[in-house]
Amino acid sequence: MFLPFAFRTTPIRTGLAGLSVAVVLSSCGFGGRATPPRTPGTTPSAAPAPRGQQNPTFDAAPLYRQMGMLARGLPFPFVGRAVFAAGPSPDTSHVVVALSFANSALSFAREADNRFKANFSVSVTLMRNNFAVARAEASKELLVGAFRETTRTDESVIHQEILDVPPGRYTLILAVRDERNQRGAQEQMVVDVPRFGDGTLSTPMPIAEVTPRTSRDSLPLLLLSPNGTAIVGRDSLLPIYLESYGDGTTPVRMLVRSERGRVLWNDTVSVIRRGALRSGVVEVPITRIGIGVAQVTFVLEGSADSSSAYFFVGFGGELPAATYEDMLSYLRFFATPARLQKLREAAEEARPAAWAEFVRETDSQPGTPTHEDLRAYFGRLVRANGRFRDEESAGWQSDRGRVFITLGEPDQILEPQINDFQRNRQQIWEYRTQNLQLIFFDQTGTGRWRLTQSSEARFEPELRRRLK
Repeated sequence: MFLPFAFRTTPIRTGLAGLSVAVVLSSCGFGGRATPPRTPGTTPSAAPAPRGQQNPTFDAAPLYRQMGMLARGLPFPFVGRAVFAAGPSPDTSHVVVALSFANSALSFAREADNRFKANFSVSVTLMRNNFAVARAEASKELLVGAFRETTRTDESVIHQEILDVPPGRYTLILAVRDERNQRGAQEQMVVDVPRFGDGTLSTPMPIAEVTPRTSRDSLPLLLLSPNGTAIVGRDSLLPIYLESYGDGTTPVRMLVRSERGRVLWNDTVSVIRRGALRSGVVEVPITRIGIGVAQVTFVLEGSADSSSAYFFVGFGGELPAATYEDMLSYLRFFATPARLQKLREAAEEARPAAWAEFVRETDSQPGTPTHEDLRAYFGRLVRANGRFRDEESAGWQSDRGRVFITLGEPDQILEPQINDFQRNRQQIWEYRTQNLQLIFFDQTGTGRWRLTQSSEARFEPELRRRLK
């Protein structure tokens, strides 16, 4: 969905062309492993690879950082992305930096007209040899009309800056701060700003809105989608803006690679001639990308030049950002092994369809916009992981964790007094509706709670009955 926005051009200073955008979205959610032939910009860290995450925090920041983005978790979660486009001459390149975060990251105060106001500041700096080559700073005011808007947890605010610098290697520093309580976050990474001569391509840019350029002399009129995320079942296309420079008419080929590096799609795309350059939006079908991290690479036919960026296809708007294998691991107490094996065996290009079928088959309230069962399940998983974190294993994988995830909060927890209060401790969990009483024991006194053998025998049939 494209959303209205407004640009404000800031004064141009030496070494900097400013473009600042602060957008409050009424609805937000645009949200590889292969080594790109050439990825203009970020010096990539190790690209995401499947891994069995044993202790999930559901903090997407590490995954986004592996995708070459700027990201931070609590206390001020944000996601940022840097992309690159041609400036007026090959000696100058545009660096477009955008970040997004949720309203809930800010502190709001009620205004006299019953609206709520927050203030935040953003700074973007490009450093070389400990010298600030370019910097953009902005202070913004955010007004919302209802209290519920202040608690939104989706990435509802986007801020964007454009800086002009000579090609070369820089350290990019992005900082954001809540002006009311001074809480904030800072992230940095090394970027290689490319030189854009004839026969080169811009960075692939995930966009919320764009007016394609017709000249290198103008600033890019676009609003990035910083996290570059699409959701299976909600989004059908991932819009990517691309520019090609020079007078040639060389076809542009697009390759989509999975997080394992496998090519899922290989096709020629149309980038329209507009004045002195070619530019346009390439709409990538979600069904061609798979699920999880994907790398999209554009290549000029017959040329060594190419340009790549990482994107993410998520499982659902309220589900964690995770690799495909991690998600199947998290679902072990939600779905039967046979259902999960079917998802596991799906070819990478067939995963979106397999996941959509899984969602349909396990949704007990198909007429509602969200999958309440999955949302409630992950809510219990997160609480179990925090509540039982002192266990030897991850909290959600402990005996108490899996019982809590499966059955929810017990009606009563009893801890009988025994002579040795450290060893052989017991907890009795009562579930009255199910007429179920489960006993955990801590034989060593180290906090390693286990179900008794008889309780395990009573719990397993209930677990199997509840698996989707």
